Amino acid sequence: MNLTGWLTPAPRRRPRPQVRIDLDVGVPAWLVRALAGAVLVAIVPPVVGDWVVPLLAAAALVVLPHLATVAGLTLLAAAVVWAGEPRLVTCAVLVLALHLALVTVRLTGPLGVAGLVDGRLLLRTGATFVVVQLLVQGLVGLSFVAMDGLPRAPWFAVVVLVGIGAALMAALRWVARHTQ
Repeated sequence: MNLTGWLTPAPRRRPRPQVRIDLDVGVPAWLVRALAGAVLVAIVPPVVGDWVVPLLAAAALVVLPHLATVAGLTLLAAAVVWAGEPRLVTCAVLVLALHLALVTVRLTGPLGVAGLVDGRLLLRTGATFVVVQLLVQGLVGLSFVAMDGLPRAPWFAVVVLVGIGAALMAALRWVARHTQ
């Protein structure tokens, strides 16, 4: 047994220098999260008919902006859609809410409460958000047109959701390539 490793002090790391980034306009991360939570509380309860779950979901988004939170919100949205007869308005609002939650997590997840989000990044992300929402809401409408007269089997809903997800990913890749 070698005791020399116990007697010699561990090498010290140099302290990292503080980094400061000057932003033209910085919006606090907590404000972006709070606004996203407020929008979720404003749009989801009238459609779903429940206030408790959307309030808890908005609180989770504000307090814990992580992709796991978005995954949990996705499961809740799927449970709402599959609990009853799927309606176009319900699906459209839930897709909007999930996209908003995902964008909020991507923008503010790595930042602390006191972190700042660049205003130019918010504007660029907002423009991308609108384009993607136009594409996705059109796909939601087309999926309901396609389901009209077809069997209301859960497997068909899964196929439609996978198609919407694939189209969303393609749209996101297209927007990312053409907005840089």
